[in-house]
Amino acid sequence: MIDFKEIDQDGEVWEFFARDFLQEIGYYVETTVDRGPDGKKDLIVSEHLKGNLGNYKFKWLVSCKHFANRASSNSVKEVDEPNILERIEAFNCDGFIGFYSTISSSGLNTRLTQLKDNQKIKDYRIFDHKLIENYLIRIGYSDLLMRYFPESYKNIKPLHLITDNYIPLNCKTCGIDILQEMYKNQYHANYVQVYSNGLNGSEHIQDVFSVCKGPCDDVRSRNLQTGFYTNWQDIGDIIIPSKFIQWTMTTLNLIRSRQNTYDDAAFKKEKEFIIAISQKVVREMTQEERNRVGTLRDYGL
Repeated sequence: MIDFKEIDQDGEVWEFFARDFLQEIGYYVETTVDRGPDGKKDLIVSEHLKGNLGNYKFKWLVSCKHFANRASSNSVKEVDEPNILERIEAFNCDGFIGFYSTISSSGLNTRLTQLKDNQKIKDYRIFDHKLIENYLIRIGYSDLLMRYFPESYKNIKPLHLITDNYIPLNCKTCGIDILQEMYKNQYHANYVQVYSNGLNGSEHIQDVFSVCKGPCDDVRSRNLQTGFYTNWQDIGDIIIPSKFIQWTMTTLNLIRSRQNTYDDAAFKKEKEFIIAISQKVVREMTQEERNRVGTLRDYGL
């Protein structure tokens, strides 16, 4: 889904992206070191790991390779990563991170596994294009996607964090994250209100939940108590911006006119649903905006 060719063949921008990405997901950038034996810049990042006797600092040597623009044979091979052990030792690092816009070859993976198994290095990690894409699209780092891959950002319409952490929207039956599944099929799940008849023709909402269409939804429908009914909306429609506003206004009007009343737990779930799907509807906030208004949790939602 992300076109990594948006970053030019010049590896310097890819290195900036690697630095910002790793910092965003929790690594501390120690330094951008001098050019290594392969003529490319390496980064050093660190993290604090929890061991049996306490926390300790783990330093990673990060090698950035941007081969997405190559015409053919664009995997990162052993020859592209010479002197791995020497580079790690030279900078007093504990492990190796390959940050690649393509994939690592089986030969390189074997070499890294051997170094780890022989206790030459403590560990290694490969951030290939699929793993990086997963973070940018599905885990909520859309600000980086917008900054480095603006055309892909326009096409993908990724999830945006509106709180400190990503909020999943799980199917009540199978537990799958509906928001992530929407990248495969936008119209695969419903939002359901379970209600009973209230006073003066009103509907009293007993429960609300999100559920995949088909077998998951059928299970919930068959298990309704006597005297309970359901309303449903296609979540794929609700996340359309204009439809989201219309659906929200309709919900508010029904509450205001007392045509809909809620159990406390159901009303809380409805608010949680609105927050979750907002991650698909609203635009990305700038850091200045985040600092100014805080997060939704600050307002007791």
